[in-house]
Amino acid sequence: MSASVHLSAPGLQLIADASLAPQVLERAAPTLALGGLPVLAPGSRVGGRELYLFDGRLGPTHAALLDKVSPALLLATRGPGGLPSAWEVSLLGSLLRGEPLIPAGSAVAKLWLEQVEDLKGAASEASALVEASGGSRSMANLAAEVMHELAANALLDAPVDGQGQALYAYRRESVRAVAPEHVCQVSFAMGEGGIYLEAVDLFGRLTPSPLAKAVASFGGRMQVNASGGGAGLGMRRILEACEAVAVRVVPGRETRMLGVVGFGEARRRAALPKSLLYFKSE
Repeated sequence: MSASVHLSAPGLQLIADASLAPQVLERAAPTLALGGLPVLAPGSRVGGRELYLFDGRLGPTHAALLDKVSPALLLATRGPGGLPSAWEVSLLGSLLRGEPLIPAGSAVAKLWLEQVEDLKGAASEASALVEASGGSRSMANLAAEVMHELAANALLDAPVDGQGQALYAYRRESVRAVAPEHVCQVSFAMGEGGIYLEAVDLFGRLTPSPLAKAVASFGGRMQVNASGGGAGLGMRRILEACEAVAVRVVPGRETRMLGVVGFGEARRRAALPKSLLYFKSE
């Protein structure tokens, strides 16, 4: 599960969300260009992926931007001067170019998971890394929760048989281990912005729909949606806990999902600015 997927970054059609003044586009374009992002000129007739700059307050109105053939990339403007942060611009560039999502130079821990019991171990190691790096106890707890959810999705929800039927998702409570060919890999490292938590499966079938449904539920009560297996609440909890979530899908090959849990306390974290970046290679 190496990051050996090499993609050509698509052109980006820059759009200011209603939460921002249109002038933000002019100020943000140089920042994005410095990060190696191929921003298209205003009015360009060349089609490009929609890159929405917004205040980072995810809500139901953003769901429609995700649940479509070419989901929009939602980039928060949390940086100085109301611009995207450098680390999120870097993350977006890596996502589009097929590069590793965890920042270069980070000390990365990797684990292969096969047993359901391994989920607890991965969560515990992520928590321990936060505490060893001086992070707060609440940050450590959130890192453990996000790592567990990401890993469970990759280990139990992603595997399907030749007919596309879920192998483990509908019987999470009874599964003890997956077949050797269904193992997943998790990675975690500290970096700018917080702790980077990643899970990779070998099936490449995650659509933007679960993310859109989770975003649509923001502000309301969490409800279990078992239509996709057993991860009804997991996607929303990941989004609530993270500063940024990035997903790269190579159809039929792999899904790579990363969440960044930021520094600081957990109080009202769900209302803090968030970037949500979903990209499927063509």
